[in-house]
Amino acid sequence: MKSAYSRPVLLVLLSLILAAAPLAAQPASQAGTAASTPTAVFTQPVHPNFQAALDEQRPGPGVIRIGALSEYLPVLAGTALDSPVYFLDPPVPAAALKQGADSRQSAAADSRLPAILILGGTHGDEIAGVMAASLFVTWAKPAAARLIVVPRANASAGTWSDPDRPGPKAIILETAEGRRAFRYGSRFTRSEDEILPDPERYYPPEAVGEEQSLAGREARNLNRAHPGDEAGSRTAQAAAAFFNLIQKENVKAAFDLHEAGPVSGLAWNIVAHPKNLDYAAMGILAADERGVQMVLDRSRPNNRGLSHRAWGENTEAAAYLIETLNPGQVTGGKPELDHLDNELSPLWKRVGIQVETVMAILMTHSDMDEATGWAQIDGMPGIEALKDDFTRYF
Repeated sequence: MKSAYSRPVLLVLLSLILAAAPLAAQPASQAGTAASTPTAVFTQPVHPNFQAALDEQRPGPGVIRIGALSEYLPVLAGTALDSPVYFLDPPVPAAALKQGADSRQSAAADSRLPAILILGGTHGDEIAGVMAASLFVTWAKPAAARLIVVPRANASAGTWSDPDRPGPKAIILETAEGRRAFRYGSRFTRSEDEILPDPERYYPPEAVGEEQSLAGREARNLNRAHPGDEAGSRTAQAAAAFFNLIQKENVKAAFDLHEAGPVSGLAWNIVAHPKNLDYAAMGILAADERGVQMVLDRSRPNNRGLSHRAWGENTEAAAYLIETLNPGQVTGGKPELDHLDNELSPLWKRVGIQVETVMAILMTHSDMDEATGWAQIDGMPGIEALKDDFTRYF
């Protein structure tokens, strides 16, 4: 869809975008799961955290390869912070087939193609992001770019419950293919999975002065560790691996999917790096046409260690962070909360908004960038489809 708004008009519209609860939008896609899926083959034993993340997924027909985060930083191999990475490719161009490319593997190895990166599970208790990323693994069909999805960006954080705000052990879905469980974890890397103790005070990368320091345990918060440190803690190494992935794979748009508590003020937000703020603003307008209303915020210089700031400043990628409202993110937690049918913020709504917002921003890139249509992704269920039959798509 071509936008009717010019960039000057866009700046005026930014001040008019207000927060509101989303309603409904897109009709269901009729894509199906794969009859056969790629086998993940690794040259050395994987950590139980890696295997647990692998077991959560049902790769769809778009997945051409399952890799590992440690491909981008080998020191992570076999550790608690290594995690599966799913590669989905566009169809092989006819010209490539004429040159002897008999499968999409050639496209997978072609880093000249632009790529889109989607992370869920940076924080293990922000479950809508994990599940939205999982929908991309199952249903997405990229049209021109490569799609790279990591549903458990912090594989350790998905394995234990945060003592300050515990939730249910897992979100359980009864699907046509049997029971499916998504573990409800913690905001932090498990301390036993780290190689360095928590400092007294933690200084995120490039933090300046005591006022930018954080509590020591924030050293185990992946979204305070970007762009990472290859010689640092396991959490810092994972952040460095994502930075290397973005650089190596020619990532042009990167999304980090999060959730916020009812009193945080971040819920229903898109946080964008200033260099791609206009894309986020147009994405908000496109999402609004689908019945999804979001608020725009920009990453700021003092957002040290956060993905949207570090990626936006240090790579060519347009960097975005998306926040939906998780009613269980309160002090003391809500272990018995029904996330599926919660009156304030049901899971279909949270997951649907994550998907719709990513799709709206990508549509804007496809519309506004020189390479028209490069970021188009087909096959994804919209929020209306998820509202009508949530478990069907899992």
